Amino acid sequence: MPSTYVALVTGASRGIGRATADELSRRGATVVTLGRDPAASTIVCDLSSLDSIRAAAATIARRYPRIQLLVNNAGVQHVRRTLTVDGIEATFAVNHLAPFLLTQLLMPSLRAGAPARVVTISSELARWGRVRFHDLQRARRYNGTAAYLQSKLANIMFTISLAERLAGSNVSAVCVYPGLVVTDLLRERWWWRARWLRPLWRALFLAPNEAARAVANASDRLDAPVGCCSSIGGKAIAVPRRAREAAARQRLWTESARLVGLED
Repeated sequence: MPSTYVALVTGASRGIGRATADELSRRGATVVTLGRDPAASTIVCDLSSLDSIRAAAATIARRYPRIQLLVNNAGVQHVRRTLTVDGIEATFAVNHLAPFLLTQLLMPSLRAGAPARVVTISSELARWGRVRFHDLQRARRYNGTAAYLQSKLANIMFTISLAERLAGSNVSAVCVYPGLVVTDLLRERWWWRARWLRPLWRALFLAPNEAARAVANASDRLDAPVGCCSSIGGKAIAVPRRAREAAARQRLWTESARLVGLED
């Protein structure tokens, strides 16, 4: 890692994102935070809006023409099916399409800052995910957990495809599984909000700063070879079988590009 470098973290107003921004700052990064909260964001952006992402990316590229690290951290998990301003199912939009689009738009800055890395937060639970190509936006019989697992599997598929496309460019791509962490990702679930259960979650789940160290560790030695997915202890993790299917990954990339308005 260079002595000074620019790191962009999405969803850094709280939880893993905030802890990651703090950890990277301690390690010497100039941290740029991206999110909806003006009080906690260097650059304000609604990641559920394609126009907002494009505007934020233009601002970032203008202010930071060289970026060494992009951490795609922001995520949601809705209990009920919710549509974004663009008419896209919100979990898929924020968790997958937002990092897909933001990464593409910031690629010139990442290439200019090379060696550089794109770190996307996924989950060990992605192995139980399934990308429903016939109904990507879960319009039929919506299930919030299934939609979330689909988005986390899509993160891995995107990372593999991105790494392949970036081969030889000195820009790498990796996923991190931060473990089960005490954040408000599950705030729409009654059992997560219940005050009397909070001590149980704190006992069973990791603290955000523990997950943040895993993300920061995946960002060390940007010029070093990396595996696709790593755990909180830095251990390489086998990619889920469904993410290894090249045809499915290409289909997801093509459909994602169409939905965000990019050429494949």
